[in-house]
Amino acid sequence: MKLTLEIVTVGKRYPLTISRGTSTGSDNLILRLDYGDIEGVGEMAPTSGGAVAETALGAEAAFCRWIDLLDGLGPWDSQEIERRLNESDGRRTDLAARAALDMAIWDWKGKFAGVPLWKLLGLNRDRIPATSVTIGINPPEVVRSRVQDILRRTGARHLKVKLGNPDGPESDKTMFAAAQQAATEIESEITCAPTWRVDANGGWSLEKAVGMIEWLAARGVEYVEQPLLRGRERDLPELHRCSPLPIYADESVCLSDDIPPIAEHIDGVNLKLMKCGGITEAIRIIHTARANNLRVMFGCMSETSLAITAAAHISPLADELDLDSHLNLLPDPFAGAELVDGRIVPGEAPGLGVTLRAEGTR
Repeated sequence: MKLTLEIVTVGKRYPLTISRGTSTGSDNLILRLDYGDIEGVGEMAPTSGGAVAETALGAEAAFCRWIDLLDGLGPWDSQEIERRLNESDGRRTDLAARAALDMAIWDWKGKFAGVPLWKLLGLNRDRIPATSVTIGINPPEVVRSRVQDILRRTGARHLKVKLGNPDGPESDKTMFAAAQQAATEIESEITCAPTWRVDANGGWSLEKAVGMIEWLAARGVEYVEQPLLRGRERDLPELHRCSPLPIYADESVCLSDDIPPIAEHIDGVNLKLMKCGGITEAIRIIHTARANNLRVMFGCMSETSLAITAAAHISPLADELDLDSHLNLLPDPFAGAELVDGRIVPGEAPGLGVTLRAEGTR
């Protein structure tokens, strides 16, 4: 296999602020895997909130280390590739870089077979759920404008509001109320009123989470994602006992073996390709979650249409989706899965079916 790396810079239409900080864009690593006369493509996007933050430069260094490890292997050697990487670096190292490699391998296999990945895996595109679109932490007047722009521009059926404001629960309440009011004001202009979801990104203590979840339940929220900081899983049993809303784990779950220890105290998991190391581990997470009677959602980091499309191919296996990062890029350098009636739908082209729209910059 010949691997070619390129770092591309992507900017956001709107800066995204969560409990941990603000992002205006990112440097992402694009991987091209050539084997025979077929090229597979994958993407690494920076990660945060897990055990280790990953960057494009770090991923580039990881691939330099892996050159000798991968010598003599091809896309059909997925099991051996994973074994060598685990033996060399451990199972939890450079997961976003692994996601790019795994993604490129699956793209190659689909192109070799001449079918889109969803069809290669035997999945049904009609089962793809509608995606939510994210509203970051902002002052109420900004939130009102963003909500209305997003609803008009995307026709989103679900809005996910980022809470966990460092200024405290009252700021969260003011912002969330502004978001709902903004949607109400333009109900006559949109197809249907959105449903509401909340992600605190670990921004609440146990006491704050109990109060906020009760308050949000009274306002029609469907579920709350990662209310407690990663590392505070010991507080999940108490929160889960008294929560009127389903609780989804995000930062607390990276790999499939993170699920069983907390499965009794959550209702669902949010997997991200960058966080788990790619499509192969994502499928393991899905099976593990189902075995523990948990719901599954897919999320994303600051990804282009390349990685979003990869996730979309396996999204018939999900209950909820939050695959929206590409909708907030200016520009998105790739074209892939399309937004159709609120759903991110991959096409019929072989592999991932992603094409380059514009050159990135180093």
